Amino acid sequence: MFDQMVDAVYFAMERLGFPGIQIFIAETGWPNGGDLDQIGANIHNAATYNRNFVKQVTKKPPIGTPSRPGSILPSFIFALYNENLKSGLGTERHFGLLYPNGSNIYEIDLSGKTPKSEFKPLPPPGDYKGKAWCVVAEGANETAVVEALSFACSQGNHTCDSIQPGKPCFKPDSVVDHANYAFSSYWAQFRHLGGTCNFNGLATQIAKDPSYRSCKYPSVTL
Repeated sequence: MFDQMVDAVYFAMERLGFPGIQIFIAETGWPNGGDLDQIGANIHNAATYNRNFVKQVTKKPPIGTPSRPGSILPSFIFALYNENLKSGLGTERHFGLLYPNGSNIYEIDLSGKTPKSEFKPLPPPGDYKGKAWCVVAEGANETAVVEALSFACSQGNHTCDSIQPGKPCFKPDSVVDHANYAFSSYWAQFRHLGGTCNFNGLATQIAKDPSYRSCKYPSVTL
């Protein structure tokens, strides 16, 4: 697929009258982790893609692509580190070859010379299957959480009925506890319409049921 994408650019440039221009790959990579519902984002797939990519672009003589055999393709892998402070979906924080502390997420040789057999075995590539809930992310700004809570509860469909006074999930009466329920309820009700567990980076997905006593949190099934 990488070759197809590059060749599509070559063909488009030729169609516009710019043949023979060398392409540089500014970013390519694969996420080593992500949210529970982001299929394929795992260490196994990231290591497989990046190792194979490095071998392809470092071979001598150069392989090139089907439309430009033998051409050199200067490339940059995205990214060196997992960007743990980056907002957005989980994959946004998991494109690195290294953890923020500098340790390897998986083994890789950027020279492309190490045989696959010499690397340690990778974890299996399985994706999460089961129930998931959406709650406030650790360290989220409480003022922003208040705004997100208001948004989740303003979408109708009784999203926040259970956190009203006298209802099963009203206690504990705190912004974070109410937002935990509201985020899960919103995601469960609107996921089929494109609703996400993100709330501008304030939310995260969990696989452990946060329900307590008579307060039952809505969930999604992945």
